Amino acid sequence: MADTTTDLRFDPRLTAEIQAVLERHGYRLPPGGDHIHELVMSRVDFALKNLVEVFEGRTW
Repeated sequence: MADTTTDLRFDPRLTAEIQAVLERHGYRLPPGGDHIHELVMSRVDFALKNLVEVFEGRTW
């Protein structure tokens, strides 16, 4: 099982695809400028790294 820090599958496109899925389901980024969106997407990226580790069973 790969480490998300070196796993080539985990790149910015994965986070962008998750954002697109959330938006298709009616979720929206909070209002604010680019700085706010960058902070939010940084947290999404962190959560997504955790999710892929859980999904692949790397959090035992």
